[in-house]
Amino acid sequence: MASFDPETFKTKYNIAEAAAHLYSQGNGQFYIRDVAAALEMDPAEIFNYFPNKVSILRFYYASLIIRYESMVSEIEGFNSYTLSEKFSNFAFTLFDMLAEQEEFVEDTFDKLIVNSCTKTDFEREVERLLKQFLENDSQLSISSSVALNDCSYSFLRRQFLELVRFWLHDDSDNRELTMQLTDKLTAFLQELFYNTVLDKGADLLKFFNANRESFFQNIPFLKQICSKIEIR
Repeated sequence: MASFDPETFKTKYNIAEAAAHLYSQGNGQFYIRDVAAALEMDPAEIFNYFPNKVSILRFYYASLIIRYESMVSEIEGFNSYTLSEKFSNFAFTLFDMLAEQEEFVEDTFDKLIVNSCTKTDFEREVERLLKQFLENDSQLSISSSVALNDCSYSFLRRQFLELVRFWLHDDSDNRELTMQLTDKLTAFLQELFYNTVLDKGADLLKFFNANRESFFQNIPFLKQICSKIEIR
């Protein structure tokens, strides 16, 4: 994996942002020469960073996660946030960033991201971030930690994309339905991942197994069952 270069990222983001803006102004069309002119670059320079126009537009989405991580690094005590707080912070912040180019996002999110034949960089970045939140959370139950795998992260990433789609189509006042849905979903996920019922159940089974002879002898209903089995 190539090392992160802030200057290269900044240039690529500026190109992608300009392209997204021109795409919206041009009713779904833009030209490399216009992007270059907007940034006072030579058109040939653009191809030093991107192979084609679609890759420029897709980078706009991938860059959102990098920008988010940069913002989070400035939040004191973010690592001590609960899982629900981290998930909510990510979702609400991303909604705000998507709103910066809302017309572009409305027109391209399904085409470039949701309906892509292959996993996009944006999806990989979302998955990586969610995985980071979960793996670095010390409050996760043991059973949850064991159950987490590539399929789990892929499922969570897909549900996040659906949440973004809901946000895009939410016509409630100030998208209040999306806000409430996000709060409830993140609270549910935290309860799911923090819940220790399975951990305690497994511990109880281990305890029973380690002391099974004593329990069979001293617990009346178990003794009765065993006696009936012996008689039959």
